[in-house]
Parts: sequence; C-alpha cells; structure tokens
Amino acid sequence: MEKIIYFLPLLLLCFSCSDDSSDDLPGNETENSTFTVEYSQSGDRDQYEQEITFYSAYGWKDADSERDVDANLNSENAALPGSLSYTTKQASPGIWVTFNVAPHNVEEGISLEVTFKFYKDGELIDTKNLSIDNESTATESFQWKYFADMSDK
Repeated sequence: MEKIIYFLPLLLLCFSCSDDSSDDLPGNETENSTFTVEYSQSGDRDQYEQEITFYSAYGWKDADSERDVDANLNSENAALPGSLSYTTKQASPGIWVTFNVAPHNVEEGISLEVTFKFYKDGELIDTKNLSIDNESTATESFQWKYFADMSDK
C-alpha cells in the first residue's frame, strides 16, 4: 500500500497531460487566416544586396493595388522600394518570410534600418527590426514562420 502512495502523483500527472497540442492554442488558432506583411527600410539601401521571399500556399497580392505580386524580391534585379505591403491572396493556414542582406562593399558609415510587421486577420502579431551597418561584412538573414495547428482537422 505504501508503494501506491509514491506512484499516485505520477498517475495524476499522466492523466492530467494531454497529447493534443491544440489545447495550448486559442480556439480560432486552427482556422485559416489572411496575413499581411509590411516591409519598410531606410538608410543606404543602394549599398546592400537584399532578398526577400514570401511563401504562402495561395500567393500574394499588393495590399494597396490588389495586384498579384512576385513572391521573390531581389535588389539585384531592381532596387527594393522603401516600403511595401503584401497580403495573402486568400485565407491560408500559414506563411513563411525570409530576408537576406549583405553590403556590396564594406564602407565606413553605411547603415540600413529594416522593419517587418506581421498581421494575422488585421491584427499585428509581430514586429522585427533590423539594424545593419558597415560592421556587417557577411550576409545577415532571418526567417519568420507562422503555421496554424491543423492536426485536429
């Protein structure tokens, strides 16, 4: 009988745990959502090679003009605009955004400020600010991913 008392806390812990990861998420987390990514930059943009890639199952459109847009932007082909806003073409279970930047030449005094804002169904869910200067001699990058838990569908 004494040994059962030692196992009781372990049994309670096992029965209270759930293997359904969606228990940790708000109720609407498993629904498809419309995502918007806003990008803005300032500084010596012509001194840096930049590449941004937007991934979505259904593609992207310009949030202002509603036109379909290329999901891969590269400053090698054309100068990236000072700002842009892309929205998923339709509700999607998630997105993935990558950004790579490297200076053309290391020069004193060059710098670049970059901001990404991520919206889900019109609500700001994250902001990423990057400060890149002449000390950055190699490619700097980040990736941002959001995928809803679709395991219960």
